[in-house]
Amino acid sequence: MTWQKYDLVFRLLAPMHVGWRKTSNLQQTRGYVTGKLFWAALTARLTREAGKGANGKAYDAIGKEVKKAFRFTYFYPALQSVNGYKTYYPWEMEDEFDYLFLDSYTSTALNYASKSAADGLLHETEFIAPCTRENQPVYLMGNVYVHTHKRLPQSPIPLNNLSDEVKNWQQVLDKFQFGGERGYGWGRVQLVSLSSTPIQGKPVGELVNGRLPAHLETTNLNGLTVNGPIEPLLGWERNNADDKYNWSLSQAEICYAPGAVVPENSTFTITENGRWQAS
Repeated sequence: MTWQKYDLVFRLLAPMHVGWRKTSNLQQTRGYVTGKLFWAALTARLTREAGKGANGKAYDAIGKEVKKAFRFTYFYPALQSVNGYKTYYPWEMEDEFDYLFLDSYTSTALNYASKSAADGLLHETEFIAPCTRENQPVYLMGNVYVHTHKRLPQSPIPLNNLSDEVKNWQQVLDKFQFGGERGYGWGRVQLVSLSSTPIQGKPVGELVNGRLPAHLETTNLNGLTVNGPIEPLLGWERNNADDKYNWSLSQAEICYAPGAVVPENSTFTITENGRWQAS
């Protein structure tokens, strides 16, 4: 099995909110783009480029094709440096990460009768800013693995293995939006760099100084020792399989959060949702 590993760098053009949790009236953002969020952005853009943006079943079909052919790492903020780009991780910088990359937007519904803010509807949305507080452009760095080729036993010539629905994935990268508030223009990015190298075997997770840069599923750890916070991953999922297009809350997946510490020699497999499993 042959995969192609792509190193991608996006420039963040607008505020980006990656839903995490609510504290009082503050909707907090994650400090990174999850693999599932990248899958959702790619699925949405491919479906719309195919002229099927109003067809719920098309989202479902193309989303399954993306899961078969792609694997995603998490994408983290980065800044330009002398040698290219430097990635910044929340657990390495603690409060400095929030100061450098995060900001918030406050809004409320209005009570037109009293010409004032409506009671109880003041809320604040946190976001990763397109520029740091020192006015440096913010980038997002990560990897995409694409199962692009297969080789027949009787032929040395590799064959393209991508379906028609997803084969033009590189052409839609400049039209991505990540996260929430997209109707207001949030989450827009611009592709600034793409390079690739072939790999053999399945995509594997690469540690960052002995820490997890993605969520690790707590099932089937095979005796692996992990030190770090645990959190349930859940969210609203749309059912596109029938004509009702109803929403439901997904079943919680219990995972170790990014930044958890594991032994340096541990090996991991990247799943179709971008989460990791112990190998």
